[in-house]
Amino acid sequence: MSRKVTLATIFLMLLLLPAGAQKMKIEKFKRVKFDLLNHSLLPVDKKQATLDLMTDETGFEVKADGKTDVKVEAGEGKLTLLAPHKTKFLVIKHPDYGQFTWKVPGKGLRKKKHYQANLWTDKPGKEYKLSKQWVVFRVEPENAILQVDSNVVLLRDGLAQMNLPLGKHPYRVEAPFHKEQSDTLELTDSAKLYKTVSLQSFYSYVTVRTPMPDGIIFLDGQQIGKGEATSGHLQAGTHHLLVAKGQTNFYETYVNVGNAEKRVIELTADDLQPKQMNLKRSVIVSDTILAQKTDSVNQTQTDKQSLAKAHVIITAPNDSTEIWLNQEFVAIGKWEGELELGYYIVNTQKDGLMSATVPLWVDDNLPVLLDMSAPMASYGLLNIHSNVVGATIFINKIKVGMTPFVVTHLPADKPCKVRLTSEGYRDAEAVIVPIGNDMVDVNMKMKRL
Repeated sequence: MSRKVTLATIFLMLLLLPAGAQKMKIEKFKRVKFDLLNHSLLPVDKKQATLDLMTDETGFEVKADGKTDVKVEAGEGKLTLLAPHKTKFLVIKHPDYGQFTWKVPGKGLRKKKHYQANLWTDKPGKEYKLSKQWVVFRVEPENAILQVDSNVVLLRDGLAQMNLPLGKHPYRVEAPFHKEQSDTLELTDSAKLYKTVSLQSFYSYVTVRTPMPDGIIFLDGQQIGKGEATSGHLQAGTHHLLVAKGQTNFYETYVNVGNAEKRVIELTADDLQPKQMNLKRSVIVSDTILAQKTDSVNQTQTDKQSLAKAHVIITAPNDSTEIWLNQEFVAIGKWEGELELGYYIVNTQKDGLMSATVPLWVDDNLPVLLDMSAPMASYGLLNIHSNVVGATIFINKIKVGMTPFVVTHLPADKPCKVRLTSEGYRDAEAVIVPIGNDMVDVNMKMKRL
């Protein structure tokens, strides 16, 4: 009995004696799961509890339950501790602030959980030093990606606010179809800093000159003139060019245009020759993510594909509109038939005007319905990010980049199979449908093996 009383007395002294001399206290203890700044789940340890003590001070020694040394890792504005499972109290020592014993609220610190608390320190004569400052970014366009230091923020309303340590911070802002902007800001004050960033949009132009005065020039399905014509503002990327007269196509290609490029295409009489289109020809839409099967595919695969066909129905906006498949006239109002596996392009024409080009994939032998009455944009973008930085991204089994990454030039309304791989993690998969002329955020969480 006396031994229990002695132990209780010692424990009480540990709790009470340092209180008079210590200049430390812990406030706002809570369990946390999500990192708001990095937009990701906070890490946990399978065997220990994770505790972030928010402070700019260093030089602390920590013991769990007064006996087990706890490793203290200094981070940006915090100390991260890995404490044993079911830790009841922490003894914190510092050469300037003395010793402090903190009893953990509730049932103690638990493994597989992440906690956070503020560590307050003070001593006579200590001069208060500002350590952080709020920064509010105002960005145009509103849908942009902001990176400050190593933190990536996806903007949807053009606003982002961060509480950053004093000093210099590099930042970068990027958005589809705009010129990227990079700079450095320096924080030295306590007042909130407002930083406005306006990205400059970039456009390109294509001029097409032909020796055929009555040849109609189409760019991305839109007529831009006859004989010689210049496009309006174009976004950098791949564009479909067609020169036609009546129902005969004299020239067709895909033109790659760079940022702010003024591209001039001079066609000769030798270029403008009627061509018989092959429904199985390959069309390269993006040299990064879309590549069609070529003659290098082994004969066995070719034989299997030639036997596989799908029933396809293409419907025009009305009964008097022509349907063109791979730039060949096939029907008016509605076309129905069998197509082999592959990639096709579909247009509609009426009164000499051509619709936008719509991509058509035939992936298997299931029926395909394509309604041309609904406007369809040519390309969409996927903004792919994950809780794992540097994970490899595959789109339809083709490697396109590492997280975080924006995948461009994806045909709109065509489902894409997205797969992420990273060493030590299970693969993550999702099927995403790009939206024409817009960016879809794709946040995929990966689990450890």
